[in-house]
Amino acid sequence: MDADYISKLERGVHRWPNQGYRSAFRAVLDTATDRDLGFFSTRARAVTVERTGPRYREGGDDVERQAFLRVLAGSVAGLTFADPLGEFAARAAAGRGRQIGQADVDQVRQLARMFASQDHQYGGQLSSRAVITQLAATAELTDSPFADSRVRGDWFSAVAELADTAAGVCFDAGLHPQAERAFRFGVGCATESGDWAMRAKALSGLANLSVHLDHDSVDFDHKDRALSFAEEALVRADRLTPKVGAMIHTRHARALGLIGASRAEDCRTAVAKAEDLFANAAPEDEPTWLAHYSQAHLDRDAGRAMFFLALNGGGHEQARQRLQTAIARFPDGHSRGKALAKANLAALMMACDDPHEAVVLGNDALASVGAVRSDRVNDALKRLADAARAHRKTPGVRDLAQRVRRTLQTQV
Repeated sequence: MDADYISKLERGVHRWPNQGYRSAFRAVLDTATDRDLGFFSTRARAVTVERTGPRYREGGDDVERQAFLRVLAGSVAGLTFADPLGEFAARAAAGRGRQIGQADVDQVRQLARMFASQDHQYGGQLSSRAVITQLAATAELTDSPFADSRVRGDWFSAVAELADTAAGVCFDAGLHPQAERAFRFGVGCATESGDWAMRAKALSGLANLSVHLDHDSVDFDHKDRALSFAEEALVRADRLTPKVGAMIHTRHARALGLIGASRAEDCRTAVAKAEDLFANAAPEDEPTWLAHYSQAHLDRDAGRAMFFLALNGGGHEQARQRLQTAIARFPDGHSRGKALAKANLAALMMACDDPHEAVVLGNDALASVGAVRSDRVNDALKRLADAARAHRKTPGVRDLAQRVRRTLQTQV
């Protein structure tokens, strides 16, 4: 633990560190109970836990954690949309009580990666309903008996992956409340399975969501939430593989960039750390769910971190350089990653008083959207349109703004 984490405990940002940390505090501070230290659990207690399968853990903390997971599972199950696809959830619920085996684990992972692949290519709007229905159906099975303790751990890891994927899809589709609940469910399942990489990814997803929501918020401090989630994702960073660590550090950098010039140096340091880690990554040691994450994705994420810093009082040259590099490195064709990088770069140039280049970049960004349906891309286009108001008299700017509005109308 570092001084920053201790400070969060002292200020009440975190009220219930894990069991190992609590034991350490009791020993160092010579106290008998967690309550004497001021720690208390924020998890729901008013839940009766009944398990038909074998118990792999005993003790109050474990029972409470299982109750917490059941609350999360019920919350996610309630996300199911009222449409014909809901029958899949009903069929899964009818199957509760059957034993979960390795084949079930493999199927959940395959489903998660299928949805993730479609999301990367086309954005989240096309598949949000289907993935939420699948997650709701899968959540119904989390209290089933398991073949053995290894399968149980693998199951929660796989469900965490599916939950994180569903959250990302919902995020990209503009379904923010559903995204937050799915991310939180993913954190719970990953923690239960001991999957530190997926736990960090889901927490950093909550950080990204908070960054996104800050753009339209006037009554909530999303900046603070973004930074808290990002830093919580880096707890036990020593357990993360280099590529996972690189991705998490770019998301930390994005939260720092949102705060502005006062954290500019920290933002750049986080980007540099991400680039160093990525350079030392060995593909064979990385999780399969991160196989898509290329140098182009790293450059885009680093560029987006610098983009937010530039919009909040920092310089824009590093953001421009990294976004341009990302665009050049993405493969030809349409993808959300490439469309997002182009839209961010166009918005950056318009905001930084280079409207002529912004017009060229903006038209290129609109052409790259293609079949992509993404609320995050739309948000970058809205930023471009907002920044264009200050340059209405510049040739081409008004036409670009009109094209952006027409494109956004077709995306709804």
